[in-house]
Amino acid sequence: MQDFIDKRIQRSKTALKQTFIDLLYKKPFDQITISEIVRAANYNRGTFYHNFHTKEELLDEIIHDVLEEMIEEIRKPYKNYKQINIKELNTEDITLFSYFKENGKLFKLLLSNHIRVDFRFQMANAIEDLFITEYEYQLPEGTQLDPRWFYIYRAHGIAGVIIRWIEEDFRTPPEYMAKQIVELMVTSTDVFHMKE
Repeated sequence: MQDFIDKRIQRSKTALKQTFIDLLYKKPFDQITISEIVRAANYNRGTFYHNFHTKEELLDEIIHDVLEEMIEEIRKPYKNYKQINIKELNTEDITLFSYFKENGKLFKLLLSNHIRVDFRFQMANAIEDLFITEYEYQLPEGTQLDPRWFYIYRAHGIAGVIIRWIEEDFRTPPEYMAKQIVELMVTSTDVFHMKE
């Protein structure tokens, strides 16, 4: 019996989340009411409040789900390795950009002004947390660079590239972007010139 109840709760949560996303495609967060969500999902307010306290909590859970899925996608090429040489990485194993393109409509929504949170910052922070907790980069011997700042710089740089690519409507293919991200990870420059 408990299994049936758990599945029913999961079904209602999933339906409420999807309905809320569908409504967000049509109008801003502030213009959507809980009554509207439950009516469109074909549930009652009691079901909503059994699963969520507020629509803010509903949005937070949607964002949490999306970020968890994104992190799983980032992990995919490295799952079975203890050490990765970025220069030898097969870019075909990087499916992250295909994932973003396949879910482009949702990511464009989350990056839009339809929601009340800074999804850009949350996305960058999720990547930063992954890098700091799960990766240990080999920095050149004798470097004075604090590894923490290196992780932050790299994570927010990668997030920035992804966000710009999404905002530019996926102008270049995912395979090209996978190659670019590897090049960005291995390229360093010691000199730059001022333009005339």
